[in-house]
Amino acid sequence: MPPTTLPFLKLRKKFKLSSLHFFLGPCTFFVFLFCFVPIVLNALISFTSMGRTLEWEFIGIENFVRMFGGGDPLVPRIVINTIIYVAGGLPVTIGFGLLISLLSMRMMKTAGLFFRTVFFIPRVVPPVVWGFLWAWSFEGTRYGVFNQILEGFGASPVSWLTQYPMLIVILSNGFLGVSLAMLVFTSAIAGIPIDYTRAAEVDGASYWQMCRYIIIPLLKWPIAIMTIWHLMSFINSYVYIFLITGGGPYYATSVWSLYGYTSAFKEYLYGYGSSLMMVLVVVNAILFFIVWRAFGGKRLVAPTRVEA
Repeated sequence: MPPTTLPFLKLRKKFKLSSLHFFLGPCTFFVFLFCFVPIVLNALISFTSMGRTLEWEFIGIENFVRMFGGGDPLVPRIVINTIIYVAGGLPVTIGFGLLISLLSMRMMKTAGLFFRTVFFIPRVVPPVVWGFLWAWSFEGTRYGVFNQILEGFGASPVSWLTQYPMLIVILSNGFLGVSLAMLVFTSAIAGIPIDYTRAAEVDGASYWQMCRYIIIPLLKWPIAIMTIWHLMSFINSYVYIFLITGGGPYYATSVWSLYGYTSAFKEYLYGYGSSLMMVLVVVNAILFFIVWRAFGGKRLVAPTRVEA
């Protein structure tokens, strides 16, 4: 090895480390500041009885005892609402996102692009506009969009938000998530080598057979990532429920995240609201681990093995 090579390698290694710190440092700082610090503060507040006066009176696990010991009669209903909301919304998002991707990739290029653009529009609409659009469409009076359609056929108005509140909030958030899932799945399908599908066509396979036996199995990792992403999104989201139904009628659509928000910022029970949110943090971590293990996440992040 030439004498100048060793110092050069050391200098290059040092430069790589400094570049790594330069690019990752600011991101790490802001993640720590806006993610980990709030979690720690929330955890501390959850063990207090903080209310309107913002006094930090330590009460131990009293908030959690109230939550799970029967002191709050609304908790069982909130848990059931959350399970229904997540279990109903996740298949809508993943299923329709995958279906739209498969259908649009089968169309002519221009038609497929137009089709995907239409379904991507909800992603660029402001959340407040999207929420009020659904609330107006399902307004229970004769001025609601769907009731105006029914009136045109001579039917009576329907109190949509009273009779079907959970279904409406599931569809509103589900179709919003379809756009992102569709975008990811479409990109993944476009990256599949065309030789695979051409060989299947030569063997006489139909498009749906190719989807079942070739395309969908090759989308395992995009499906896993979108499942984790939208699972966390549904568990933590409450904005559209708040805008469309406000959690009603009579807590019929109030999920865990919304209940924590209203407890803290409407009833000013900051300590109890923080304890509700801490439970949500733990549930998020557990569900992430379960889904990650179910899809074999270690293989996704494992180094690529290249045979010589």
